[in-house]
Amino acid sequence: MSEAPKSQESKVKAIDLKKYFGDLLKDIFDLDKGVDKWATIREIKSKQSMSGANAWMLICSIMIASIGLNLDSQAVIIGAMLISPLMSPILGIGLGVGINDKDALYHALMHFGAAILIAIVTSTLYFWLSPLDDFTPQIKARTEPTFLDILIAIFGGIAGIISIARKDISTTLPGVAIATALMPPICVAGYGIANGSWGIASKAFYLFFLNSFFVAFATYVIIRQMNFPFKDYADPKERKKNMIWVALFSLMMIIPSVLIFISVYKDWDRERILNQFIELNFTSSEKNHLDDYKLLPPEEPTKLLLKVYGDVISEDRIPFYKEKLAYMGLDQITDVEIISTSEIDLDDINEVSSELKGLDDKIEAQINQLQEEREAFISHFEQTQAERRLNRFDSLKFSKVVNQLKIFYPEIEEISMGVTQTMDFDKGLIKLPMVVIKKDKSSDEDMDKIASFIHDNFELDTLKVIVE
Repeated sequence: MSEAPKSQESKVKAIDLKKYFGDLLKDIFDLDKGVDKWATIREIKSKQSMSGANAWMLICSIMIASIGLNLDSQAVIIGAMLISPLMSPILGIGLGVGINDKDALYHALMHFGAAILIAIVTSTLYFWLSPLDDFTPQIKARTEPTFLDILIAIFGGIAGIISIARKDISTTLPGVAIATALMPPICVAGYGIANGSWGIASKAFYLFFLNSFFVAFATYVIIRQMNFPFKDYADPKERKKNMIWVALFSLMMIIPSVLIFISVYKDWDRERILNQFIELNFTSSEKNHLDDYKLLPPEEPTKLLLKVYGDVISEDRIPFYKEKLAYMGLDQITDVEIISTSEIDLDDINEVSSELKGLDDKIEAQINQLQEEREAFISHFEQTQAERRLNRFDSLKFSKVVNQLKIFYPEIEEISMGVTQTMDFDKGLIKLPMVVIKKDKSSDEDMDKIASFIHDNFELDTLKVIVE
């Protein structure tokens, strides 16, 4: 009889413990705690304007970020993001959609568009005037948007709206601006426009728009999670329609970044395997003499370049390296080249290789053009020579030659010379020089001498002789 109360008491304690941990977890992840929803709405709306002081702050931050990209200085870029007001209109877009406030959404979009215009014009003008046009690593890093940038933007947007809604942690907003990295991509878009590189400009602007969209999307999600009040009555059908559009637009933004991420991952995985290949197949002495290594070309590599000191790594090892590369999954690399010098930078070799490929194409085109011109010249020359030979039968030279013949062969009564047209049904129409000789008596030997005399004096290739 005494066991029943104990069992019931244990059950009560288990229920209390479950409730305690449930309340604790709820308290930990409670977003509504300490949130003034109306004050948050007013603050986002008041700070989203891109006019006056905010416009000048944006111009200054764009200039600083552009200089940082130009100098390849991450510290300067971070400084620019700390003073940038670009985050506010993006949060305003998410707020406008989240509370169904069309006027707020319209104004946020207008100020966001103005911010983009100011940023593009400022950065383009700077890079157009700047004497430094190097494609620095900081610039390159903003031309490869991936799926991971979406995650950064989402969590950055969540942190951004929470930091505004919770006054006690509002100091985190500058850190959010740094994490989401909205400023550098749009500056790189200006760099691409200033240098006429639309590939760089489009990739950088896509990264900027990708980050902006998912910051706004994360803001929308948290606004709804916190149950912010709708300004206008939200019709269920309209809400469902809006959600479908948001989902479709999200997919449109995600798919390209996923494809780019796959490409970047393949490059990373190839580099990882290559590092393993070096680690496993080179002795300690060989590693000490291996200065650098690189795959060429960067896009679809088929060659591994090894830059070495001395002759410790010899070309006799190349077949072994090829076999190991294929075994480790790098079978697309079919060639290994050893450069026995420490004075050559492989990055320079890569650049020179690309330039040489372009020169090869130009040289090949020029060779083809020269070949065509040579053939045309030869054809024209041969035609000219033939015409020149046929035009040698002028009256002055003709008289001189036949008078000389008359001295050696007084029996010649008459000589006629000219150009005949002969139809050879295999070769076609042929023009030939012809000599007709009227002579009292003649022998084959005499005729051969006469033909040879005429042939030499008129420098003819062929001659047709007729004796009457």
